[in-house]
Amino acid sequence: MQYRLISVAIALSLSLSQAATSDLPSSPTTQATALVQRATPESVGLDSTQLSKMLNYLQTPGFAMESIIIARHGKVVLEAYVAPFHAGIPHQVNSVTKSFMATLIGMLISDGKLKLTDTVADILPQYADLPNAKLITVEQLLGMKTGLLWQEWRGDDFGDFDELKRQPDIDIVKFVLNRSIEPDQVNNFNYNSGGSDLLGVLGEAALGSSLVDYAEQRLFKPLGISNTRWINSDQQDHLAGGRGLYIMPLDMLKLGELYRQNGVWLDQQIVPASWVQYATAPMLSISSGSHYYGAQWWVGKNREWYSASGYAGQFIAVFPQDDITVVMTSRNQEQSDFGLSALREYYLKLKDQRAENPIAHTALQEKIKQLATPTATSKLRSPLEKTLHQRKIDLANPEFWVSQLQLEFNNDIATITVSPRNPSNKPFIIQASLNDAWRYSPVTPIDNRWQKSGPESMRAARAQWLDKQTLQVESIDLDETWEFSSKIKFKGNKATLLNMNDSIASQGILR
Repeated sequence: MQYRLISVAIALSLSLSQAATSDLPSSPTTQATALVQRATPESVGLDSTQLSKMLNYLQTPGFAMESIIIARHGKVVLEAYVAPFHAGIPHQVNSVTKSFMATLIGMLISDGKLKLTDTVADILPQYADLPNAKLITVEQLLGMKTGLLWQEWRGDDFGDFDELKRQPDIDIVKFVLNRSIEPDQVNNFNYNSGGSDLLGVLGEAALGSSLVDYAEQRLFKPLGISNTRWINSDQQDHLAGGRGLYIMPLDMLKLGELYRQNGVWLDQQIVPASWVQYATAPMLSISSGSHYYGAQWWVGKNREWYSASGYAGQFIAVFPQDDITVVMTSRNQEQSDFGLSALREYYLKLKDQRAENPIAHTALQEKIKQLATPTATSKLRSPLEKTLHQRKIDLANPEFWVSQLQLEFNNDIATITVSPRNPSNKPFIIQASLNDAWRYSPVTPIDNRWQKSGPESMRAARAQWLDKQTLQVESIDLDETWEFSSKIKFKGNKATLLNMNDSIASQGILR
C-alpha cells in the first residue's frame, strides 16, 4: 500500500507546475497563516483554469480528497478544503509522521546526542542482551535496511505493525529486536514502521528528556506550528515514530518548505542543510529503480522529488528543481493512484511567464468556495422518527464491528449511539443534523493515548431520509482517515444496515 502512496508524489513530480491562490473561509488569523505568503497562480507560472479543472478531477472516485495546498517559490497559490473538512483542523497524517521523526533524529545528531553509527545497545544499554541490540544502528533504522524479518502487511490479514499497535502494553524494543535478521537482506529496503517507533524510543533516550517538548521548542515553535497532537506508541509514553502525528495541512506544508529551503525558515537554520541532503538522497532502490528511499523519506531516482507519505492519501511532496511543495490529505482507504498521470500532465504545467487572468482566477476562487460548501441533502422527514425515538437496533452479523445502534430524534438532530462489538472499545455518539448542514461536535482524545493533546478534535455528521423507510447517516471524525457512513432500511421491527454502496453490513432487530 505504501508504494501506491508514493505514486501520488511521482505522478505529480514528472512535470509539476504551479497552482492558484484562494480566498479562505473567514477565520481568525493565526501565527500559522501569518508566516505563509500567498500569490496568484499566474504570477508563478500556473494556469487558474487548469487548476479549477484539477479540483474537479480530484473529486472523482479514487481520491476522497479533504485538502490540497500547493506552493511555489515559497508562496501558497492554491489552498482548498472539501466540506465538512476545513482549515484549522489537525489531521492524522499516518506515516508522514516518519519524516517528522527523522527530522528530530537529524537535529539530535547535529546536537551531538546521537550518531548514525550508534547501535540500539549504545543508546539503550538495558537491552544489550537482546540478540540484535548490538547489531542494528540508527542509520539502518532510518533507511529501513535492518534485515529484520518484518512483514508490514499480509494482504487482508493484520501485519506486524498492526500486531504491535493492538498490544499497548507491549515493550516496543523487545517486539522489534527479538525478530530474526536475514543476513542477505541487511542493507536492503524492507518497510518497517516498528523500526520508526524504535527511533522515537532511541531519540528520547539519547536526549534524556521529553522528545515531544524538544519537538515543540526546536521544530514546531520556530515554524509557527502550535496545534498538534502526537500519540504515544505504548504505555511507557514513548513518542510514536511510525504514525500518530496530527497536524494541520498548512503546517504540513511548512515541513516541506523547510526542506525545500535546505533547513532554513525565516532566515534561521532550523535543520542542518547536510541533514536535508542526507535524508532526501536516493539511497535504496525500491521498485525497478524508479522509486528510492532516503532516511524516512521517499525519493525520486534523481532527487527530482521527495515525499513524506502516509496511509489513506496523506503526503507532503517537494519538487526542488521546480521550487514546488504540494500537500494533500484525504480519506482514500484504497490509496489508489487512479489517473494521477493525467493530474501532472494536464493540470500542473509550468510556464516561465503568464499574464494575470482575473476571470479565471475568480472562477477558481468560486470553485474553492463550492468545495467548502456542503452538498444539498433531502429535506424529507419520516413519521418513523416518533416510532424510532429511543429505540435500539441489535445487529446480528458477528463479523460486523458494530453490535448495536440506539436512535433518538429531537427536532433537527438525530443522535445515534454506536456500540462496537468489541467490548474493549467504548460506545460513541453521533449527533447528526437533519437540516442539510453538517453538525460539528467535539471528540475528546483518550488521555492515555496522547503524548501531547491539543484542542478537542471534531466530528461532523449529518443525516437525511432518502425515503420514508430509509435513513442515511454520514459521520466523519475530521482529524482521522475513516468515517462511519451507512444507510438503515426499516420494515416493521426489522432493520437492515447497508454500506454506502448498498451492500448489506448486517440485519437487525428493533427493540
